[in-house]
Amino acid sequence: MDLNTGEPFHSTAEQPVTAKASRQDNREWEAALDGDHQAFRRLVEPHLDELVEAARRDISYYVALDMLSPDDLTPEELVGETLLRAWRDRFRRPRHLSLRGWLLGTQDRVLRRIVQRLQLERELVTLSLEQPYYPETPIYDDEESFWEWYQPDDVTTWEDVIPDESELIGEELETDQELLLRPDERRVLLLSDHHRLSLKEIASIMNLSVQQTAEMLTQARRQVQQEGES
Repeated sequence: MDLNTGEPFHSTAEQPVTAKASRQDNREWEAALDGDHQAFRRLVEPHLDELVEAARRDISYYVALDMLSPDDLTPEELVGETLLRAWRDRFRRPRHLSLRGWLLGTQDRVLRRIVQRLQLERELVTLSLEQPYYPETPIYDDEESFWEWYQPDDVTTWEDVIPDESELIGEELETDQELLLRPDERRVLLLSDHHRLSLKEIASIMNLSVQQTAEMLTQARRQVQQEGES
């Protein structure tokens, strides 16, 4: 979504990353931090197709869990909300987290917030007006901690924690297989095997240590593989 006009972006093919392109991206990011909407648009535009695809997959997952209805949210609406949130939170982006990883992580958090809000609204509708319900925690408020990004420590012996890359399964993961996993396991598996983010980036998105992230990824892969063999 264009932050000035509200019109959707049209994604262009992503070009190979070069040192020159990286320097240009850094300049664009500094401009975005200074308030340049067009610089921000140019940076996020190459990632729009992936964000829409991830949004479509994640919305379908929550619909299958009966936590969303098919008419609650479209992938394009979710991406639009994500870009608005990313623009507002651009100063929070950790330096070690790629723009692509940060956008995917932000979109995941935005969707979880929307699901949480809609579930609360539906619960309130079912309650008697004579006995109003006041949640102890103001779920509508954006707690600052929810939008913070974990800064994982560097791991000295990567061989001890990095799962075997030959076991990648996220590309072929089916919806019924996704439903076998807890939401956090599914999230780690897709970020690793489908979106190919590094463990350190995933750990930051998940607010976990790299060790915990690696263990969760291994467990998720094992669970899906065992189900496929049964």
